[in-house]
Amino acid sequence: MSAAMAVGGTDGAMFTALLGCQRGTWAHSPLFQWMTNNYEAMSQAITGKKVRWQKMSEAAESAGLTNVNGEPPKPATVRSTWYRVRKAVGAMQRQKEEARNTALAARAAARAASQAQKQDDAEGRETLNRRMAEADADLREKQLQDARDRSRSVLYPETVPQVRTEAAPPEEREAAPALKIGRVAEFVVMRKQAPRYGRDRDIPLPPPYVGPRPAGMPKDLPLEALMPLEASGRTPEGKLDFEQMPGLPRRSFFDRDREWALACLPMIEVIPPRERSKPLKAMFCLLKMKIGR
Repeated sequence: MSAAMAVGGTDGAMFTALLGCQRGTWAHSPLFQWMTNNYEAMSQAITGKKVRWQKMSEAAESAGLTNVNGEPPKPATVRSTWYRVRKAVGAMQRQKEEARNTALAARAAARAASQAQKQDDAEGRETLNRRMAEADADLREKQLQDARDRSRSVLYPETVPQVRTEAAPPEEREAAPALKIGRVAEFVVMRKQAPRYGRDRDIPLPPPYVGPRPAGMPKDLPLEALMPLEASGRTPEGKLDFEQMPGLPRRSFFDRDREWALACLPMIEVIPPRERSKPLKAMFCLLKMKIGR
């Protein structure tokens, strides 16, 4: 076969036909293009089983619509062209519909996932707040019970130690505190988490603080306001994060900077200056500036 092609060279009808099969050289006929552009009108007009293809062939010839070879279309050509147009337009419409359905399904799935995540976060925050409130209530009850146990008030006669009949030594009488009739337990209204708005609501709260109540901590401040002791005290970039120092009140619990500063200062002041770390010293100066000292 290669010898026969060598004899014929690159001339002849076969090579002329092959040139028309090269990629990119194919083009639809003017008749095909016209039917595609007027697909809706033709679909509405051609509704019956009997179509006058001869009449449509004559109309196409008078309008200058030819086949792919530039010749007036025959009735069979008009019919087959219309068949190919319907097939091509239908495939294109199906592709568009599938793409639209895929996009709608993806958006619906993303929306459902986002709502589920928000619901999980809300439930997690609610559970954490409930546990913290229960822990605060238990702590307050324990502190109140300890105060009752230590009190010599007549309000709790069952906790008053037995009175010795013999007289106490003079030095013990001088050291014994004076009794105050009617002393009641101190009542403290604990602060609550400040409202969070906008993007702050989506930021998860830090893990709860676990440990004893630090010295100098305001009485009305719950343990929920403290950062956990294992917190790094640094931002993701490695800088000091005074608003989230381990064991100190976090800034996000308060509504204003001044309230936050007034809660942190007593806890730092109880630490001797020589024992304060460099970050604590810097934070102490910053807090004093915020309250105008």
